[in-house]
Amino acid sequence: MTDPVTDPVTDPVSYPVADHVAGPGTDPAAGTGRRPAGGTAPDDLPSAAAPTGRGRRGTRTRAFVIAAVAVLAALGAGGAVVLAPGGPGKAAARPEEHGTTTPIVRGDLTVTADVDGTLGYTGTGSLYAQAPAPAPDKGSGQGPGQGAGPGGAPRPQGGGPSSPSPSGGPKGGAGPDADDQDSGTRLFTGLPKVGDSFKRGDTVYHVNGRPVPLFQGEAPLWRALAKGVPDGPDVRLLEQNLAALGFGKDLQADEKFTDATTAAVKRWQKSLGVPQTGRVDPSAIVVQPGPVRITAVKVVVGAPAQGEVAAVSGTGRQISVNLPVDKQTLAKQGDKVTVRLPDGSSTAGTITSIGTVAAKEENPGPGLGGGGKATVQVLVALDKPEDAGTLDGAPVTVGFTSRSRKDVLSVPVNALVALAEGGYAVEVVEAAGSRRLIGVKPGLFANGRVEIGGEGLREDQKVLVPSP
Repeated sequence: MTDPVTDPVTDPVSYPVADHVAGPGTDPAAGTGRRPAGGTAPDDLPSAAAPTGRGRRGTRTRAFVIAAVAVLAALGAGGAVVLAPGGPGKAAARPEEHGTTTPIVRGDLTVTADVDGTLGYTGTGSLYAQAPAPAPDKGSGQGPGQGAGPGGAPRPQGGGPSSPSPSGGPKGGAGPDADDQDSGTRLFTGLPKVGDSFKRGDTVYHVNGRPVPLFQGEAPLWRALAKGVPDGPDVRLLEQNLAALGFGKDLQADEKFTDATTAAVKRWQKSLGVPQTGRVDPSAIVVQPGPVRITAVKVVVGAPAQGEVAAVSGTGRQISVNLPVDKQTLAKQGDKVTVRLPDGSSTAGTITSIGTVAAKEENPGPGLGGGGKATVQVLVALDKPEDAGTLDGAPVTVGFTSRSRKDVLSVPVNALVALAEGGYAVEVVEAAGSRRLIGVKPGLFANGRVEIGGEGLREDQKVLVPSP
């Protein structure tokens, strides 16, 4: 007669392998199971706290925990269960296995809920070409900014020649300060292409053969800027950009147009190959909040240089997810998510924005983001934008964390052994090659692994994983 067996959960100890693994002829109702095959998890889990049967001596065999419908649909599809021992097990004996060993790992286990999303670029907007600003009447003795209208914009004056502008046509022989850009026809002579990206200082398009570069700011210039203009935030914008481009290292970015500002403007104009007037017209630059990418071109070469030039987006990669309202608790700003890209690879992202207004999904898709449910928009930034490659847009799958366990021991699911007397164990392989069972209490199942707890377990211990 076999001696009573110690409960592997309430009193974890080591067991000889042959005595306690479910053997041939063991009653399936006696609390036995089999090792989960292919990374699946148990279905009917025998009680670890109240063993219902006893192993039978004889030919040394292994048993597999039966794969569960509840558990492993979930493993491959991002679901999970927390094992709650109880219920009758099912036995399926097989001859003694030979397999490989794998270490017990300490770390985090995370279960995700998958939602469909769309890969694109951050933000949308339009890029406009400004018309030249009206010039003050030099014959009146007024300088730039004198006789100005509201906000410092010069009032149109008649009778005098136009003030110079830095972004006119090709240089003539009238001297370094001459500029005829305010007079005559102004036409687009060079345009960007869809997909082109521009940062501060890059030339976006050409007017009458002259470059029009990108400056960064929240609003375009609304007046010509030169020595003598009233103070204003547009002066600060100009000085900030000149300093950032290296043309005014000692330039103080305030709202005053000083001699130092004039000198910085002339250095910048020289680098562009345009007349060095020290004056900046609104038509000489294009202003956007940050770097931009061209998504559509709205004009053609030869068209008058005014109005909308192109539709733009930001240059950062972004994923938009229409998250069903009943799944909204999955998303928290700043949380990490997993993004599966069209080529099958995965990369990490961070939730940057969560909408506060729900809208009904007009064209529901097959994932959690479909079904015509009310959704909120969730935006995700890729931690490594280069992982997205060159695709302008693509469908992706975003994995939101639904459950997690921090700093736990885990093993592959098929390392679990169902004991004939009830409960579960892992088969530890010692350095000398000997093998013994250690009782464990399973926890969270996630991504083909299972959390385990019990006395005598430690990180990097080798456990047996049977060959498929």
